[in-house]
Amino acid sequence: MTRWTSLAAVILSPVIWSAVILLLLALPSARVRAQSLVEEVPEDPCDRARSLDGDDASPVAQHLRRSCRLERFENRLAAERRQEVAADQEIREANVQQWLEATQPSRVTHPMAVEGFVGEGLASYGLSFAWDVLRRAELGAWLGWRPISCADQYSTDTANCGRTAFGLRGRWYLNDRNFSPFIGTGFSVMSSHLQIVSATTDSNGSNLLTGSGRANSVSGEGGLQVWIRAFRMSLEYVFEYAFYTGANLDDKQKTPSEDLRVALHDSLRNDRNGIRFQVGYAF
Repeated sequence: MTRWTSLAAVILSPVIWSAVILLLLALPSARVRAQSLVEEVPEDPCDRARSLDGDDASPVAQHLRRSCRLERFENRLAAERRQEVAADQEIREANVQQWLEATQPSRVTHPMAVEGFVGEGLASYGLSFAWDVLRRAELGAWLGWRPISCADQYSTDTANCGRTAFGLRGRWYLNDRNFSPFIGTGFSVMSSHLQIVSATTDSNGSNLLTGSGRANSVSGEGGLQVWIRAFRMSLEYVFEYAFYTGANLDDKQKTPSEDLRVALHDSLRNDRNGIRFQVGYAF
């Protein structure tokens, strides 16, 4: 009985329990310190070799230095392989581009173009953008201007009645070569300042009418186009048919004016036949 009592007293002793708790708390910290020591060792053999003393000739040091040299050699081989792959890719792309330029028309390798044009017709000069969506099909848009003189209050042609026109067009090329005839069609809208001298029934004899006009038209075209690498030129005949014209006076009510509309219609009818020369750069 005395022995069992002594054993229970030892187990329940506060000093013993305190020592057990401290031991349990110390074990994780020791494990963390050991783990941090392992992680602090660099995995790169070159880093480990640089951390060695220069006079260290131990087998471990020699092994680390050989491993570092081997890793540098492998890295150099990998870099050379990447350069070879990049060079082969560039050569392959250059060969494909050379084959395309030798066997395909320029509008296939350079499908988009920006051009300027001069000529007669609805517009005298302007800019255009073209996109060859198919091998022989092209879509385009253009913006043009035509300066026109009109009558002033002294019945002399010194006023400015110029036009501004915007159009959309399509072309179809008749062959696959860089020198090809084409046909096309388009739609355009136009606005213009208008000014005419109109006869009156009163004693003054004439009246100056000023206003603005607008018109819509469809067109047909045909011509020839030449490609020289990324440069392109074309000469075309354009026929414009104005199917709608309208005009208003420059008053507060914007009163419709038949006299101005007739003047605009006659001007467009006189300019419905035109020759246009275009030159531009394709990309």
